[in-house]
Amino acid sequence: MSRWIRNTFILLFIAVIFISLACYSILYMSLPQLNGEQKVPGIHHSVSIKRDAHGVPVITGSSRSDVAFATGYLHGQERFFQMDLSRRNSAGELSTMFGRVAFDFDKQQRRHRFRKVATEAIALLPPEQKAILSAYTNGVNAGLEALHTKPFEYWMLGLKPKPWKMQDSLLTVFSMYLELNDSKGKIDETKGLIKTLSSQKILDFISPEKTRWDSPLIADGYQQQPIPNKDEINLRSEPSDFYANLTGKLIPDGYLGSNNFAVSGKVTTTGHAIIEDDMHLGLRVPTVWYRTQINYPENIKQPNGKQVRVTGVTLPGVPNIVVGSNGHVAWAFTNSYGDWVDLIKLKINGNEYYTNQGRAKLDTWYDTIDIKDEPSVEVKYQTTHWGPIKPSSLTTDTFATAWTAYNPKSTNLNMLELEKANTIKQAIAIANKSGIPPQNFTVGDDKGNIAWTIAGILPERDNVDSRLPIPYQLADKHWENLLAKSEYPKIINPQNNRIWTANARVASGNDLAKLGDGGYALGARQKQIRNALLNIKHFNEKDLLDVALDDRALYMNHWRKIILATLTQTNLKSHPERGAFLSYVQNWSGRAEPNDVGYRLVREFHDTLNMTVIKSIGRYLLKHSDSQVKDIPDSWIQGANHEREMLLRLYQDKPMNWLSPQYKNWDQLFLKSIDKVITQLSKQYKVKPVEALKLATWGSRNTAEINHPLSQALPIIGSWLDMPHIPLSGDSYMPKAQRPTAGVSERMIVSPGHEESGIFHMPGGQSGNPISPFYKDGFNNWANGTDSPFLPGPEEYHLVLLPEH
Repeated sequence: MSRWIRNTFILLFIAVIFISLACYSILYMSLPQLNGEQKVPGIHHSVSIKRDAHGVPVITGSSRSDVAFATGYLHGQERFFQMDLSRRNSAGELSTMFGRVAFDFDKQQRRHRFRKVATEAIALLPPEQKAILSAYTNGVNAGLEALHTKPFEYWMLGLKPKPWKMQDSLLTVFSMYLELNDSKGKIDETKGLIKTLSSQKILDFISPEKTRWDSPLIADGYQQQPIPNKDEINLRSEPSDFYANLTGKLIPDGYLGSNNFAVSGKVTTTGHAIIEDDMHLGLRVPTVWYRTQINYPENIKQPNGKQVRVTGVTLPGVPNIVVGSNGHVAWAFTNSYGDWVDLIKLKINGNEYYTNQGRAKLDTWYDTIDIKDEPSVEVKYQTTHWGPIKPSSLTTDTFATAWTAYNPKSTNLNMLELEKANTIKQAIAIANKSGIPPQNFTVGDDKGNIAWTIAGILPERDNVDSRLPIPYQLADKHWENLLAKSEYPKIINPQNNRIWTANARVASGNDLAKLGDGGYALGARQKQIRNALLNIKHFNEKDLLDVALDDRALYMNHWRKIILATLTQTNLKSHPERGAFLSYVQNWSGRAEPNDVGYRLVREFHDTLNMTVIKSIGRYLLKHSDSQVKDIPDSWIQGANHEREMLLRLYQDKPMNWLSPQYKNWDQLFLKSIDKVITQLSKQYKVKPVEALKLATWGSRNTAEINHPLSQALPIIGSWLDMPHIPLSGDSYMPKAQRPTAGVSERMIVSPGHEESGIFHMPGGQSGNPISPFYKDGFNNWANGTDSPFLPGPEEYHLVLLPEH
């Protein structure tokens, strides 16, 4: 028996060794070639690719098309699986890869018809852009083909990679539209239901358009909304048991957002502008961006003449530098949160819908969704002349979705022209005609000028309040034309020599009316950035890094004050756990630091208290509903936008008509919320309350979860594919915005003309292959906020692509 056990163990050991060797062999064979020469089809002249020790390439070619080919070649070798997911995400084609589990998602995505829109948009591109996109596409496929074996993910899934197409690059852009825009119209729906169940006054209080936190570039007035009285809303008119068993879960802060800011040459040590950019997105492995420097002649007929050199990040799937510097101009993005998606409330009769011109037939179309290892499924869709039909998630209403992304004119490759821009005025003109999800565009040049505008194709808005679903009778004139470029909002060289954006409201007055309100972030983060910039007299790159890494808890301090006022000596008597809670809160660092217990307790109190009040209000409003409202959780008003401003007003003013009768006063609710936090932490850590509080550091909640999409499919070793699971500083309402799965996808601080002093961070490396030395490279600098250079370092590897002919 022992011999049998021993032999079995030996066989298992041999099998493990064999499987490990096979896996390593696949990974090794799918590594890209770093040195030497490689003949490829599709380029006209040789292209040099020099990588530094971190795998950052410097691409030098004789034409923009050859450089695009080389960029695609690198993307195809280092990031093809990431690109594949991106195109399939917006096209609704993930079921082919993952099977039935992705079917419902694909079914939802197909209604956008983004493959069709991509084809139409490519037909509108000028010949020069088509040539660059074609070269890039050829490069992707050549790079993939040059690998000795397919990327490891395709071995895991038992699939063969499908070649890249030109349309797929625009599908990659559409995936960014989906991530950056409210494609489901959730905010409009929620606001509409609040108004239907109450009044405009109550909606304006629950979801105020402007708040105390606003810091637009041009200051405007803020008038605090009055708190509706008990004749307008009175939660205490219902018995206590009406509020029993409240339902719903906390939705993570939806606006982790992005930061960018600029200072003019008048306040810098060099006289050149400095730009800072933190693009906050969902974090994953490999990272969203791919660092690149490209070099090519400005005039192809003069190969030895003036050279274009651009350093920054590319988005695998598209050929251009997304943010970066060309030596004369540096530019950066944050999401604008203007109103680019509107819901139109339909009236449908059979197969027809009503318009101002009478009835029109619904356009019915069918699409076939291929499912891995299962028969394909045909799905029926319907659309209107405004856009595709979408059933409400809250009521029995039916909407048409109008979205700028559906217009083929809204997506193009005009951003390529930024590579040759020499001044901020040239850059602004290019940004205004660029076909991307509309972004705050912050730009500075080597002459010290700075500016802000919107990059993207914008609709010309009418006077309809499109923050709510639009009645079909008012919809025809809405978005009838595109906004003229001369009408785009822009601010050039402001008197204070500073520009700041952080997803909150940037525009004022008529400019705000042009952009609309698509759900601006609460402005606490943006205001903290503005104030920090105004407090610094002269800047270098390190000064802007300090602003970007600011994790002071100024916003959360309001909840700390509530705790300190609540835990009186009377409430502490015979409650040692409350005393320990108070001690940690009193002695907090005032920052979202990983080892800070006090900050964690304040944050938990904030979340617990907010959810209790939101659920109570949500249930009260739903009592006025009829059969047209679906069975939705009591926490539904979380999607209203700016509801946290309403909550803080309630806690500070304590109006009794907004308090559930489960509590005799607001102070009792505050105390019970503290007790609930203590109980929840005790259960989480499975120790007594006082001991649990010692363990409840911020870092134990805010631990990095930057994972590869397939790591969960590999027991034990899957975590090897992920970035390190380390505690992180930062939180949502401060410049250093950071959650476990979302945060700074890249950080760039650069002065055009002084790129050698620039700073760059990214939460991972260049490669998508886990045995590559570039896989996790850079993560620690990102996590610790350590200075790391913007420019590529000295050459370590050199690959030359040669034409086949």
